[in-house]
Amino acid sequence: MKNKYLFKVIPLILVFSTLFFSCSTSKVFQTECFSLASSGYVEITIWDSNKGAKYSQEQARKDAIYAILFSGVSGSKGCSSQPPILNTEDAKSKFEKISKDFFSKTGQWNRFTSSAKVSNSVPASIGENKWKVYQVSISKNELRKYLEEQKIIKSLTNGF
Repeated sequence: MKNKYLFKVIPLILVFSTLFFSCSTSKVFQTECFSLASSGYVEITIWDSNKGAKYSQEQARKDAIYAILFSGVSGSKGCSSQPPILNTEDAKSKFEKISKDFFSKTGQWNRFTSSAKVSNSVPASIGENKWKVYQVSISKNELRKYLEEQKIIKSLTNGF
């Protein structure tokens, strides 16, 4: 009788713990496209409402790449929205296998951001809060090439 009960309870515990941990590690930063450059760079505005003034430049750079990879960036002020580079479950799964090394202290993520500065223009949605807002420049083309070399995504010219 006890074994029957355990076989019903254990899967429930696993499901709830997975949901709890996946929700607790979710990204809370917000982004807007600031400008597009002809050289394959996209400059985005990024801030984290939970960290506020404690939001670091390094974390903003990592979050900006994460946004370009997974969620895309909304457009504003004449800058078009940027869809995520990893737009299939297969690509996301392949990237997750290298993500720990990619975002490590000495990881490859650093190659794809050329600058990050505290922004002078604060998005209207923030208002007067004392948050650090960064403008981060990301080489979207180089990031895409890297992902193609790692066989995470297919080349844009593949299949034509």
